[in-house]
Amino acid sequence: MLQILKETHVRFSKFRYVTFILSGALIVFSLIVLLIKGGPSYGIDFLGGSKIALSFSEPITTAEIRTVLNDLGEREVKIFRIQDVAEGTSTFQVQIPPKTKLMEEGEKRSFSKIVIDALVERYPNQEITLTGEETVSAAFGKELQWKAILALLIGFALILIYIGIRIDFRFGIGTVIAVIHDVWITLGIVTLLGIRLDITTIAAFLTLIGYSVNDSIVVSKQIQERIKTRRGEPLAVNVDEGINQVLPRTLITSLTTLFVALGLVIFASGTAIYPFAMIMTIGIVIGTYSSDFIVAPVVIELDRIFPSRKKKH
Repeated sequence: MLQILKETHVRFSKFRYVTFILSGALIVFSLIVLLIKGGPSYGIDFLGGSKIALSFSEPITTAEIRTVLNDLGEREVKIFRIQDVAEGTSTFQVQIPPKTKLMEEGEKRSFSKIVIDALVERYPNQEITLTGEETVSAAFGKELQWKAILALLIGFALILIYIGIRIDFRFGIGTVIAVIHDVWITLGIVTLLGIRLDITTIAAFLTLIGYSVNDSIVVSKQIQERIKTRRGEPLAVNVDEGINQVLPRTLITSLTTLFVALGLVIFASGTAIYPFAMIMTIGIVIGTYSSDFIVAPVVIELDRIFPSRKKKH
């Protein structure tokens, strides 16, 4: 295996109370952000609204499109560049939330026609084509919110059951706590950045959960093997050695994935994939941290509070 670190002997368990304080501060920070912002910022998939895809025959910028929509009285619009399908064309997705001036006007005549007419008036040399249009009702958006929450809760329950059976129930609890920790802190940061939650960002969170769980399982499995072969050693020693043994693998996996996510953040800025890339970038950093500094330390504390039967005897 490629080694980016020589043999390490970091005493992770020694710093567990420091990391608990750090994680607690980040959790409180996320809570404060969510309270100040009034909760996460939802996209039209959850709140309802409309989105249209427009193709322009000549190059145009998001700022130019936004200026036209601002003149129509719409200032909450989201505009993303879509990958151009033909040379010389520019394709954008325009998202409008519900209960805005433009949406109310759209009830009287076609919402897309209002936007296209305004753009043609401002840029008469542009040939503008409507390539897609979708409207989501507020009722459907609310239903989708509950389904997303239910999917996350079911996922947490299955994680706990799987790890409890395959490894140890204490590691299952530690992993679930770490995943909730990762999702909550990431949610606070993306809310602070103004990223709206929609189907794409929910997919990013689910990907993040899978990544975090996989990393936690690798660490937990190694610690379990150490416990089996070194039964006389204190749990903290086995935890430290287990983490150190998989640390090079953890760093290689995290760094290679992080580089790809960072590349998307840098080069896909302003596009529809940017929120996904940003959530993955934040989540990879926090998930790598939690797999080493949250899962195992939680197991140590659980073992201290609720000693195993073997330990008692």
